[in-house]
Order: sequence, then structure tokens, then C-alpha cells
Amino acid sequence: MKGLNRRTFISKFLLGIVGFFTVLTWPGRLLFAEIFSFWRGSEYVGKTRDGIYKTFYVQYYKSFKRIKAENWQLKVSGLCENPQNFSLSEIKALPLKEQVSRVKCVECWSAKAKWTGFALANLEQVVQPLPQAVGVLFRCADRYVEYLSLKDLHHKRTLLVHTMNDAVLSDEHGFPLRLIIPFKYGYKSPKAILEMVFVGESKKGTWSKIGPYSVDATILPGYDHPLDRGKKRRRIFGGEIFD
Repeated sequence: MKGLNRRTFISKFLLGIVGFFTVLTWPGRLLFAEIFSFWRGSEYVGKTRDGIYKTFYVQYYKSFKRIKAENWQLKVSGLCENPQNFSLSEIKALPLKEQVSRVKCVECWSAKAKWTGFALANLEQVVQPLPQAVGVLFRCADRYVEYLSLKDLHHKRTLLVHTMNDAVLSDEHGFPLRLIIPFKYGYKSPKAILEMVFVGESKKGTWSKIGPYSVDATILPGYDHPLDRGKKRRRIFGGEIFD
């Protein structure tokens, strides 16, 4: 009996070692993640670059609880005549606009997608910003705050989007609403937006306050490592990257 117990123990121990090293391999990690819902389907959303996100990294300031569509409302406040809250269905009812554009991160990588959403002007028709408003302060679910001028927000390539590649935005990519402003670095494209505040003066956003990041954030000449092209380095000349 003692010998049997010893053999049983050794067998289980070896199986445990095999299982452990299986998890350390990429297929094993993927299976492990699926079983325990570490990076998709869990209660929280955060930064990840694994699995399906290898071609479009996910970056958040802080982890946060996933947003339920039925509970979400976009609060629009500040210097406007008709401050109000909008449900997701009301947001999606605004006139649609589509574009393919690339998000360029200040960390040198970029990623491209098809985006569907609406221009700020459509929202402004409802809330009626006051003449003294010069920009919008965005507050997001991950406690990220960013400011953009009305001039930049009215640019023809700037969109508030709820759809990515013909599908509803995933939590990882900013559900239910994010900004796309492709001629600026990615930190000027806030995600999981909760509130938009029309303000009368320029303000610093989160990254501009805590790091060496410019308030303007226009993409500078330099190099890009596009994830959808295997990170192959290429030279860029500033502003939006169109290919």
C-alpha cells in the first residue's frame, strides 16, 4: 500500500510539473487565460499585448470594471446651453461617418482599423456649446483625463467612435465610446469615455501632467513600427500616417 501511494504521488507530481510547463508555453498560456478569463471576459479591463491584441495593443491608465451598455450614459456638461446625458442608443442614432485610420503611439508602434462613429458637430447641435468654450475635457472609466481643443475636435479626420472593423467596440478598445484623432499621438484618443466637459481654457491631460508628453501631441517626424506589418521599422514625416 505504501508503495502504491508512493507511485501515485510520484505520478501526480510529474503530471503537475508537465501541466505547469504547459502553461508556460504560448498555447498553454492561452488555454490558461481562457479558463480563468484573465484577459478577456474577466470583470476588469486593463493593459495587454497578448493573443489577439498582438496586432493592436491595449493601453489603459488604470484597470477598471467592464462597462454594461444598459448602465452607461455619456454625460455632456460645462459651457453649453443644453447639458444632458445620452444613452448608447442615442449616441448610435447620430449621423454616421466611417474612416480607416491608424493610431500612432508615442512608444513608436502603430495599428490600423476601420472606425465608425460621428463628428463632434452632430453632438454640438444638441448641447449647443457657448461662445466662450475653447475645448473639451474628457473623463474616462480608467480615471484617464484628456483635453482637446475645439479646433482639433472639429478636424475632418477626428471622430467619436462606437464601432471598430464593423463590430461594436470591444471593452479593450474603448467600449462604448472613444475618440480617434489620427494626426495626434494615441494618448490624445481617450477611451471608455464617461463625460465630456466643454471648458473655457486649455488644460493638461493625465500623461502631460505626469510625464514628458506635450499637450499638443501632434505626431512628429521619426520612425514607426506598425504592428500590422510585423513591426518593420519605417520612416514617417509627421502628422497622420495614411498607409
